[in-house]
Amino acid sequence: MISSDVERFIRQMPKAELHVHLEGSVRPKTLFELAERNGIDLPAKDEADLEAFYTFRDFNHFIDVYIAVDHCIRTAGDFALITRELGEAAAQQQVRYLEVTVSPGTHVKRGDLRFEEFHEGILAGARQARERWGVEMRFVVDIVRGSGMEHSWNTTRWAASVAGDGIVGIGLGGIEVGNPPEDFVEMFDYGRAAGLRSAPHAGETVGSASIWGALRALKAERIGHGIRAVDDPELMAVLRERGITLEVCPTSNVRTGAVASLAEHPIRRLYDAGVPLTVNSDDPPMFGTTMLDEHFLLANEFGFTPGDLEAINLQAIRASFLPEADRRRLEDDFRAEYARLRTSLS
Repeated sequence: MISSDVERFIRQMPKAELHVHLEGSVRPKTLFELAERNGIDLPAKDEADLEAFYTFRDFNHFIDVYIAVDHCIRTAGDFALITRELGEAAAQQQVRYLEVTVSPGTHVKRGDLRFEEFHEGILAGARQARERWGVEMRFVVDIVRGSGMEHSWNTTRWAASVAGDGIVGIGLGGIEVGNPPEDFVEMFDYGRAAGLRSAPHAGETVGSASIWGALRALKAERIGHGIRAVDDPELMAVLRERGITLEVCPTSNVRTGAVASLAEHPIRRLYDAGVPLTVNSDDPPMFGTTMLDEHFLLANEFGFTPGDLEAINLQAIRASFLPEADRRRLEDDFRAEYARLRTSLS
């Protein structure tokens, strides 16, 4: 176990997160309030039930549960609330910057709200988080595999139309099996032409071919998860040489069955091989984790040192989709604070 000094350092160190899903970050108490407000019957009546509800048989079951939670979020006000609460939780863990994955298309397809209302909600919540706690957020719009090409194109066109207004990237989520990256090349071309950056999920539940497809077809600048790169030395070399960052989510990968156990998780091997990576919480309440927990996990289970954790968070800033001047300023701020905190370990 880590020392009390290292624990204090981890709690106080500034952090940046690049892989957290807004709809998957809803607090249990808030989820029940939203379900009641919007007339949704959840298969859970209290937080104890919810813990059982969040016990996933496999990745497909996780998607089913995620959709059930997603149904509870219906209005611009709902999205403002959960965005603000994500910012509050981040501030409590010294997470200063987040790039948040959002899936507006599923709500629009159901007829819950319009894209414009969704945008209004997340921007309002992000503004409140910035004003109250100094937490900065940007958003990556997720194309959901298996939701239909027309629906996916509607999401892509809307995201491109608001590129730069809080929206910085285009992602690709959902079930990988049967939905290869190559099927979405025209959408990503369209989004990138509008200035959106490419950050698809790949190599989470299927092999390295998915990651190769994301790199070649979607011109990925970051890879969501990407843990199966560990099976392909050539791919790891390409990721290292090109500086393509993996957004790694250890607890998530265990909870969804993407890896059989924490002991088998490849994050240490990827890091030691020089593959750029970040650590992330993915869907924190669903997986019973936080960004702080993920940092403690890396230190306690995988032997990451405070210096390693500093490097991982600095990599998150460098891999972010912020403008270069903002990236440099944030990195300088983090470095200065790390230097100050490091004296407490001396």
